[in-house]
Amino acid sequence: MLPLQDPMFAKHFVLVQDVAAGMDEARAKSNLTALSNTYGAANCSILRLYGSSTGGAAVAAVPAAVFQACRHPNMPGGGAGEPEHYPKEPPGGIGHSITADDMAAAGQLLKDFCERTLLPKLEERIARLNLIISNARKGFKNKLTRFWKGAATETVQYQDVSYPYHSIEAQMRCVADLAYLLGQYDFAVQMYRLAAQDYLAAPNSRWYAGAEEMIGICSILLGDPNADPIKYFNRAFEHYSKVRGWQARMLATRVMLITAAYQAATGRHLAANVSLMRAHFEEETARAALLLEAAAYALLRCRPPSARKAAFHLVLAGLRYQSAKQRRLAIHCYMQVTGIYSASSWRHISEHLHDILGKQCYELGDTQGALRHCMALLDCGHRQAAAQSHYLSRFLEAVQAAGTVAPIKDLPLPSVTTNSVVVRHADQRCYPSSTQRQQLLLPAQGPDGSTTAATAGGGGGGQFVESSAAVWSHLEQLVAGGEASSTNWLEGAKQVYEGEEFNTVAAGEDIGIEVTFRNPLAIKLTLSRVRLIGQFTAAGAGVPAAAAAADGSAAAAAEPDPDQVAVVESQPSLHP
Repeated sequence: MLPLQDPMFAKHFVLVQDVAAGMDEARAKSNLTALSNTYGAANCSILRLYGSSTGGAAVAAVPAAVFQACRHPNMPGGGAGEPEHYPKEPPGGIGHSITADDMAAAGQLLKDFCERTLLPKLEERIARLNLIISNARKGFKNKLTRFWKGAATETVQYQDVSYPYHSIEAQMRCVADLAYLLGQYDFAVQMYRLAAQDYLAAPNSRWYAGAEEMIGICSILLGDPNADPIKYFNRAFEHYSKVRGWQARMLATRVMLITAAYQAATGRHLAANVSLMRAHFEEETARAALLLEAAAYALLRCRPPSARKAAFHLVLAGLRYQSAKQRRLAIHCYMQVTGIYSASSWRHISEHLHDILGKQCYELGDTQGALRHCMALLDCGHRQAAAQSHYLSRFLEAVQAAGTVAPIKDLPLPSVTTNSVVVRHADQRCYPSSTQRQQLLLPAQGPDGSTTAATAGGGGGGQFVESSAAVWSHLEQLVAGGEASSTNWLEGAKQVYEGEEFNTVAAGEDIGIEVTFRNPLAIKLTLSRVRLIGQFTAAGAGVPAAAAAADGSAAAAAEPDPDQVAVVESQPSLHP
């Protein structure tokens, strides 16, 4: 850094005149003349504040909000060269009595300083330093000496020293930085490369990495399509990594952030992900988590997006946030992952995420969030009963902590699988011979001359009376007309109407219904008080047209009395 005593240091002296305090104009000009005689007229200016020197009408003050917008909160404990606490504001507030004329005068002062002092000093300094460097490093003799000297080998111990400002290495870097500041990027690249050769031969990894980093930035700003700034950034990262200490680690991370930003701006999001992942290995805790999260977002910007790989990065970021005690940021990462894996069959990943989210929400006091995630853990039938009992107890604790009284929405409870209900019965079609079926269906003469028939089936055991043989004949025609074809007599035949199958059974026959219960809790439960509710269709409703044309006596014979229907439970139980 250029010391203050150096004659090349740009200095400008300002004489402040308080017009509102009644300072005499002649006295102010006299003081300015004396100051100019000492330091030069080009390096001296006068700034008049709080009023106009012409004695005109007062000008309205600048609103205080203009100055308040420039004040940002201090970092905890200070940082970035700022104090821990700002000094107290004056009674009238910041910028009290500052007028628009005062703001214009301050702007003109800065403009005069840049044009009359700063830029001429910078140009003079660049010219002098370039002359010194040309005598020391340029020319055929110097190039030949540097060629034979060569670069450092890998076995040499890398140094981490700072060059004094008057050394030739520091002056080369100073000229390159000044050229970069003035927008002369071609000249800056030449000086950075010249300085990088000395830093590599020293070898000084920190200074060499800084020169390579600036060469890459200048290559981007030049807009040369043939330039490859990524190789310069990679060299800078490698040499920053060879230097010990947290400062070198932060510089290495900065290089990779610049690299990722350039790759993302050019549409290479996958390469940006690689750069961010490369940087996070050198960082710790929260900074590594930030890099992992940024790498995940880079994967989501790819076309097509790598959703599962991005979710893996977000999980790692959540773990790093958790180790850094940043629970809210960890929950933010985990919540995004649950959206990616919710529709997949990766049960163990979903279980792990909801387990962590439930714990984190409970520690933060978010009882509703903990209840929601603990409830999501219940619908996992792949785990053992002991683990499921543990999650169920956690869910009950979350319910107590949340103080929930109303029924919980979307709670996984045992349910009936309606699409797997099977009705079983034994009707006349189970008999192999048509003669046997006909004999069972023919009416028999009783002792008193009445017509009777036995039930076809093995469960009824009773008898019922039909009105006449014509009724049976008519019913047989109806059943035969609606039956679908079958391959053999063991399969039987079914009535099909509008895509729905119907079975024909005899009156008084036992009917068995198999119902499947689904238990998402995966814990053995005992099921009781199960009742079968049946609904009888009225005659002519929901049946084919041929069946609806039957006379009233046939319909009465086919429809049983609901009071005579009994349901027998056969040890119903619900197992996992």
